[in-house]
Amino acid sequence: MENILLVDDHRTFLAGTALILEKHGFGVTTASSGADALALMEQVDFDLFVFDLKLPEMNGFELTEATLRRYPEATILILTGEDISEHYDRLIEIGAAGILEKSLGEQEFIGCLHMAMQQLTVLPLHLARRLRTKDHLNRFATPGGENGSSKRTLSDKEVAVLKLIAQGHKNKDIADRLFMSQRNVEYVISHLFEKLDATSRQEAVMKGIELKWLNLDV
Repeated sequence: MENILLVDDHRTFLAGTALILEKHGFGVTTASSGADALALMEQVDFDLFVFDLKLPEMNGFELTEATLRRYPEATILILTGEDISEHYDRLIEIGAAGILEKSLGEQEFIGCLHMAMQQLTVLPLHLARRLRTKDHLNRFATPGGENGSSKRTLSDKEVAVLKLIAQGHKNKDIADRLFMSQRNVEYVISHLFEKLDATSRQEAVMKGIELKWLNLDV
C-alpha cells in the first residue's frame, strides 16, 4: 500500500479527498498546515506528497522546498484550485513533480497520482504547452550587449518581483501574489538592486525598462 501525505487547510476538502484515496487503496495521512506536515514526516515514511498551494503560514512553495531539503528524492504534487500559470516555472524549478487542479474528476485524479509514483511529471495541458526550451529560459542578454550596456541575467522570480514593483505593489502585496514570504521578497529585491546597480525601487524599474526586462505598459 502506498502512503500519501495530503496537506490542505480546507478540512471538508481534506476529509473528502482522503476518503477517495482510501477507497482506491492508498494509505492516507492528512495535515492542515506545513508545520504539521513536517512533523508527520519525522514519524511516517511517505511514497507521495500532495500539497495545497495556499496554506497558512507556510505555503505550498515553502513546504515543497522544506520537504526536498529533508528528502531530496521526495515526489511532490501541488494541488490548486486557482490559475497558477505565472507560478509554473517556479514550481518546476524548486522540484515539484507536477501540478493537479482541484477540478479533476476522481478517476483522473487517481490516474495522476499513479503516474507521479511512476516518476512521470503530471501537468495540465495548458501548462504543459508553456514548457520552455533551454534557450528560452536563458532569453535575457548577457554582459556586453548592444550599445555596450551590461545586462545581467535575472531569474523568472526576480522578473516577476520587478514587474510587481513597477505596478506599485508593496512587499506584502508582492509576497501574497507570488506565494512568497515577505522576508524572501526583501531578499529578492536586494539582489535586484545589486544586479541593476540601483538604489531605489524607481531606479530599478527604470533600468528594467531600459534593459528591456520590462515593457513600458507594465
